[in-house]
Order: sequence, then structure tokens, then C-alpha cells
Amino acid sequence: MRSILLLALVSATAYASFDKIKDSIQNPLARGFGDDIEWIKWEDAIETALDTNKPIFLLIHKSWCHACKALKKTFQQSNAKKAFKKLSEHFVMVNTEDDDEPFEEEYRPDGKYIPRLLFLDKNGDLLPEFKNKKAEYKNYAYYYSSPADILNSMKDVLKHFGVDIPESKRGDKLKPKKPEGKKKEL
Repeated sequence: MRSILLLALVSATAYASFDKIKDSIQNPLARGFGDDIEWIKWEDAIETALDTNKPIFLLIHKSWCHACKALKKTFQQSNAKKAFKKLSEHFVMVNTEDDDEPFEEEYRPDGKYIPRLLFLDKNGDLLPEFKNKKAEYKNYAYYYSSPADILNSMKDVLKHFGVDIPESKRGDKLKPKKPEGKKKEL
């Protein structure tokens, strides 16, 4: 019986480790924030943005940070994944972790806290008007804990640059049915 339990424990641990390795091989720059997103390295961001004429989405986080892990988890379990994927197509997506973080002060407009989400123009300059409007902590304007707030800021940035984003269409099942009134006879 002990042998079976030990074998089950070893198998479960190996399987969990394999999943982590598999995810990092599929898209090593995703770091748990969406393998289906086209993430690029920070070093390539400005050149790519200039070539594609897109703003930059710069996510700065650390592997050891509890708030970063919580944000990652909400994205993995969120209904916002599909919308995030769609909006990401209009940005140069950069996901920096640990030592990948840009060191210039420009990317620390109100401190070195993490996670930080900055929106930059195609030249890599901060767009300071795009902050978390519903920031829980007023001194940390670029801290987001909710995928909905991130999506709203992404939409605002795209509107700023004149990118037309169609709103998600609801299926017929979700539309309220109009009551049929009595027809008046002529």
C-alpha cells in the first residue's frame, strides 16, 4: 500500500513539473500570462513598435511577488482571457520578469513597486495619462489587480491612437426579448 501511495505521489509531482516545463517551452515569454499572446523581449519592443506602428504594453513583475502571482492567477481563471487576446493584437506585448525589467527611471514614474503595467508609445515613451483609473492605492497608479481594469486601459490607449475596436457582440440568447404587444386591429 505504501508503495502505491509513494508511486502516486512521485507521479503527481513529475506531472506537475512537466506541465511547468511544457508551458515555459511553448511560450517562454508568457510566464503564465497567456501562451496565446505574442509576447516579445523588452530589447526588441521599440524596434517592433516602430515597424508595426503599435503602442507598447509593458508588464513588469517578479517571480517571487505575491501580488504578481495573484494577478497572473486571475488572468488564468478570468473570462477576460479572450478579450485580452483580442486587444493584445493591437499592441507590442512585453512581459518582463525579475532582471528583465527596464532600468531607466522613466519606467518607474511613481516608484519601483510591482506589478506595474505601463503603456508606451511606439518610441518607448511613457503615456502618463493611461493609469489605472480605479487604482486601489492612489500612490501606485500603474498597479492593476483586476483584468477588467487592464482591459479598460487597453481600450482607452487604442482609442487615443484612433484604433477602432468593435465591442464584443452578444449572442441572441443574451439579448433581452422584447415583449410582443397586442396588435391593434385596423
